[in-house]
Order: sequence, then structure tokens, then C-alpha cells
Amino acid sequence: MVLWVKHWYVMKNLIVSVLLLLKPVLLYSQVDTLWTANVLSENFRSKEIKTKADSLVADLSSASAYLTKDSRFILKQYSPGSVVTSSFGGASSEQSRVLWDGIDISSMASGVLDLSLVPASMLSSSALYNGINGGAIAPMGSVGALNLTATIPKGRGTSTLFSASSIGDRGFFGHSWGNIGTVRYQSSLRSTLGTNNYPYTIGNLSGTLNGNSFNDLTYLQSFQGKLSRWNWQSTLWYTQSEKDNSGSVLTPNYINHLEDEMLRFKYALRNRSNQWQVYLSREWQAYTDTNSSWIIQDTNRYSQATLQYSFRKEYQELFLTANIFSADGSNRNARAFLPHALYNLRLSKKDKVVLKGAGYQNNAHVGAHYVRTTARGNFQNQFALGTYYRLPTLNELYWNPGGNPALDPERSYGMKYSICREGSLRLELTSDQLYYDKMIQWTPGASGNWSPQNYYSVYTSSTTMTLARNWVKFNANMNLTHQYSRVLATMNNDPAIVGKSLIYRPVLQAVYTSEFKLTRGTLQLRGFYTGLRHTLRDNSAVGEISAQYWCALAYILSGANNRWNLLLQVDNVFNNERQYYQYFPMPGRSYLINLKLNSKR
Repeated sequence: MVLWVKHWYVMKNLIVSVLLLLKPVLLYSQVDTLWTANVLSENFRSKEIKTKADSLVADLSSASAYLTKDSRFILKQYSPGSVVTSSFGGASSEQSRVLWDGIDISSMASGVLDLSLVPASMLSSSALYNGINGGAIAPMGSVGALNLTATIPKGRGTSTLFSASSIGDRGFFGHSWGNIGTVRYQSSLRSTLGTNNYPYTIGNLSGTLNGNSFNDLTYLQSFQGKLSRWNWQSTLWYTQSEKDNSGSVLTPNYINHLEDEMLRFKYALRNRSNQWQVYLSREWQAYTDTNSSWIIQDTNRYSQATLQYSFRKEYQELFLTANIFSADGSNRNARAFLPHALYNLRLSKKDKVVLKGAGYQNNAHVGAHYVRTTARGNFQNQFALGTYYRLPTLNELYWNPGGNPALDPERSYGMKYSICREGSLRLELTSDQLYYDKMIQWTPGASGNWSPQNYYSVYTSSTTMTLARNWVKFNANMNLTHQYSRVLATMNNDPAIVGKSLIYRPVLQAVYTSEFKLTRGTLQLRGFYTGLRHTLRDNSAVGEISAQYWCALAYILSGANNRWNLLLQVDNVFNNERQYYQYFPMPGRSYLINLKLNSKR
């Protein structure tokens, strides 16, 4: 809590200043929701299949926990609530970006946004741009993107949710929305904490996990209205977290402690064809790590200021964005200016092209994406191809003692094919093929320090199939993702690495969900399968995480005209062994209860 106390007065002054700036515009009338970056939305996009249990846990769940229901989501996590490294395919986490209404908010310091700190309530049913479609819209990434939004519910109401689990997790979520005069508003507060004290078994190792506690706080405040002929929306988003990691079960009792505070503010103003967005963020972070051969004590401050103008007509969209990033702290002091342009043109009813470009480190970088969509009967087909770039982060360029200012951006070339059948039986098949040149990887240097290098030429393939069928009282869906990768060349053509698979990229992932509507309540069964993963670049057997399977059983009950909702869940029903990082066990069988109270007017 030291960092939180230290910066509380700064945070308070910033929040008060923002609310004072908003006060004049609260006098104007309310209108419909703002439109935001919408590139490729008219073409083939996957839609989330949301069950009753999903709807109930989305308010309190983190985005990372919620997205495990999607086999395209690659998750790496030490324990529940810990720091998350994730991606949506591709060859590294930095290639998949997180956007907020079209503005890239992934950390330009590390390149990754920790999705354990993002509330799942900010995920729309079509938030995920998978494969090269994500590379087409992301200013700094190349494959996969997640577009968050803070939508204000209709009408007026409040909801309160309480949660507790058998492994020490506790949660609270409060949400209210309505009108102040003619201005729409919403306020939400989300708090989660956990001790992560649970027994584990991995092979012939067993014991009780300790020293992996966490606590997170998220506050979200949105207003929406009309100013003359312009619609406006403002959102304040604050997060505070502390996370501990005691190390793997092979080398326990290390100290890894992270404290993080983040304040984000976004203001959007638009009329029929034009939209302006301003985004400001400030992050404070304190980090102590004795897990590695180095003892790292780092204090960081990250800032981002973004101005975006967008113009939309029936057949075209233009987005012009200017970003200023800074990263100050014990191990780096760096600044970067990144202008970005994206032009989306519909050539015909079937054909669309996206052109994007960025200026970074005194160089221009250009990407292009072509999409052709056709439909016949219940079937829709899409073919896409293009070239994409992933820009190096400030840490990769300037981190002391291992940054590399001479890094080149990654370049990739991709092709995508998708087919979808609508109807009572929904079938969706998507395949992405990508070749990467100058892929950035951290490697040990001559001094022993790790440093990023333009290391690999890599080929990756991702194929996802989704099946969904609805009956009167029974719904079922399954999504399955197969991934293949090969390192084609390295800096020194190391024979131990060339021809091998990328690490921590499961060969196969599958999620099956069935929902039974009972006379009283709903029963849900969800099964998860994660295939073989390599943790060492030479793919040796000692670094393999074997395939793992687990399932969760949930019962949902509602009453008083949906004024209260109850969720009872058994997670990992058969007490299976599972881990995302090698020798960092996830919980066995555990029990969860959620109670949600609603009041709508």
C-alpha cells in the first residue's frame, strides 16, 4: 500500500480536476451512443456466445479469466489473479494489442496490457479481432486485437454483486446507471482480492501454495450527452493493484512484489461524419523481483497522450492519430512520438482495403490489408491477405541494462480464409497463415544480460472451428483452435532452435459449453482442453507441459422477477493437474458462489 498512499493526493487532484472539467457539459442533453473505430465490422466477425453464467460473472470477472472460454485466447498466468501475459495467436504477446474504442492502450513500455486488471464488463460480443484482422486495425501490432468499450446500459438501475471462493477469493461489484437531467451516466466499482492458499499436485510434487496473494480495485465513471450538434462521451477509468509471486514450486519463497496504479481518461466528440477523441493516461509502478539471477528494484512512471480524428462516410473511414509516450524510472528514461494513419475503403459490396502507416524512430512503416467477402444462402465466405508491422516497445529499445536502440520493427505477411454458416446450426471455420521476418526476441548476450534482437524468421498457422446448436431447453457450443509454428531461421541459425515450435503456444485448445434449462434454474457444464506446450526454445522434453483437461459445473438461479441471481460453481470438478507456466500450479477443485442483486427503474 506504500505506493498507493504516496500517490493518493496526486490521483485525487487529477480525478477532481477531470470532474470539474466535465461539469459544464453536464448541462447539455443526452443522445445515443457514440460510434467508434469500426474497421472491418461489416465483414465476417466472430460473435460471442454468452450463457446465463457468463452474463452473471462478467461484471466481477477480469477480461483474462472471462476469455478462457475462447480457444483462440492464449493465456499465461502464475496463479489466479496474478499478472497475465496473453495473446490472440501470432508469435509473441506484444503482437496482439488492446484498444479502447479504437485507441491503442497497450503499454508502450512493456508492449503488453495486463488483462487481469481489465473488467470483463468492457468486452462486447464482438470485441475480438482475431488473426490478421487484428493486424489490420492495430496501430502498433500485427496479429489479434481486443477492442474495449464502456457502454452505458439503457434505462436506470443499480446492481450489486458479492463473490467468494474456497481458495480465499473475495469480490465486490457495484454498478449504477441512469440520468442526471438529460445526461446519461454510469458508475462502477470493482474490488477483488485473494490469498491463493490451495493444495497442489504436479507429477510427484505436492504441497500447499503460499505467498501469491493479490488485490485489485477498479473504478469506472462515464457520462454521455449532446453539445449543440455534437454528441460527446467522457470516461474516467482508475485501477490499483498489488500482486505477490513466491516463485515456482521448485524454488519457492522468493520475493516478487508488484504495485501498480493507473489513471485513464478518454473524451470523445462527434457529429454525423466526424469524431475527435482525446486519451490521457498515467501509470505508477513499483516492482521488486528476486526470482531471477538479478535482484531488480524498479520504480516506473508511464504516460500516454493521444489525439485521434476520424472521418466516416458510407464507403470509407479515415483515422488520424497522434501519440506521445514516455517511460521514466530506475531503468529507463525515454520518450517517443508516434503518428498513425489508417484508411478503410470499400471498393465494392464485396471488396474492402485497409491501408495503415506509422512514423516511429525516424522511419515510416506501412501496412496493407485486402478483404473480399461473399455470401450465398446461409454461407458467408471471407478471404483476406496483407502485410503488417509490429513496432518495438520503449523497454525493448531503451531498458537498462538490456535495451537495443538498433531494433527494427517486425514485418509479417499473412493470408486468412473464413467461412460461416448461419442458422439453427452455426458453423464457423477460420484459418490464418503468417510469415514473420525480423521477429523480436530477448536473447542472452555476451555479457550475460538479456537483450532483444531481430532474431527469427517464423511461420505460424492458426485454425479455429466453432460449432453451436440451440434447442428448446438445451444449448451447446464448442470452439477448437489448432496452432502450428516453425522457426525457419535465427540470427546464428542455431540448429537447436531452427525447425522447432514457438514456446508456450499450445498445439490444440478446445472449449466445450452446454447449458441445460431446468424447471428451476439453469445448469452449465464447460470443459477445457489445452494441448502440449514447449517452454524451452530447443523443444526438449524437460521443458514440455503435457496436455491438460479440466471442467467446471455451474448452477444459476434467479428470482423476484430477476431482482436476484445466484451462481454456484464447482471449478476443476475432477481435481486435475493444470498449469500455464511450468511448475506454477493452478488450483485443483474449488467452489465459488456469486450473489447479484438488481434494481431497475
